[in-house]
This record gives sequence, structure tokens and C-alpha cells, in this order.
Amino acid sequence: MATRVAKRIMAMAYKREDFKNKVESHLTGAIVHFYQVALAKKNGQTRWVQHWTTEVKQLVNNSLVAEIFHSIKGFKDRRKAFYEAVAEIKAGDTRYRGYAETVIKRDYNLTKLKVPLDDKDTAAFWNKVESAALPALDTMERR
Repeated sequence: MATRVAKRIMAMAYKREDFKNKVESHLTGAIVHFYQVALAKKNGQTRWVQHWTTEVKQLVNNSLVAEIFHSIKGFKDRRKAFYEAVAEIKAGDTRYRGYAETVIKRDYNLTKLKVPLDDKDTAAFWNKVESAALPALDTMERR
């Protein structure tokens, strides 16, 4: 019985690329929502802010951490794979900023934003990610 369960768990374990894709997926959603919140607040809009804030918390504190805890196979260094996924998201930052700006203009019926995103917004997002991910990565390394 235990052997059968162990085989099923290993069958569901992520390979390196799967792990990185899952991490990137959650980070992509989180960064776009985070930027939407920042832009809305900077431009005097409040509708949808609570919803997007809740989405960021869910994606970073729950979904991302759950992926870090998920079983893996074929590689051992979760932290390295995690930071490779982070590098991919950071490389696409301009796209995520642009999309968030488009959403804010559309949702609030604005033709132009008065205040754009800045590097402090980006730093705040990555601080939030690290505060959730690092304890999870540390936990998995101690196992």
C-alpha cells in the first residue's frame, strides 16, 4: 500500500521545467495585479483595489508557497530553479507594466495615467515575494 502511494506521489512530482513554469505562472499573475493596485492608488482610483490586493496575497502567500512545497523529481536545488523563474519574470517586467497600465486605463475609463509605476513599486513587489518564498525554500532545504 505505502509503495503504491509513494509511486503515485512521484508520478505527480514536478520536473525542473514544470516547477519553474508553475512558479512563473503564479508570479506573472501576482505582478500584474500588484502593478494594477499601485497604478490605481497612484491615480486616485479605488474600485477593484481590494480585489486585486486579495489576488496578490492569494497568488504569493498561498499558491506560490504551495508550488514550492510540491514534490519534485530529477533535480534538488529548488532555490536555484526558483530564482531562474524569478529572473524570467524580471526580464519581462516592461510587458507586465504595460499590461497593467492598459487594464487601469480600460477599467477606469482613462485616456492617460497621471502617475506611472516606478522602480519602488517593483522593489515592493519583489520584497513581498521574498518574504513569502524564502521561508518556504528554507523549510524545504532543511528536510
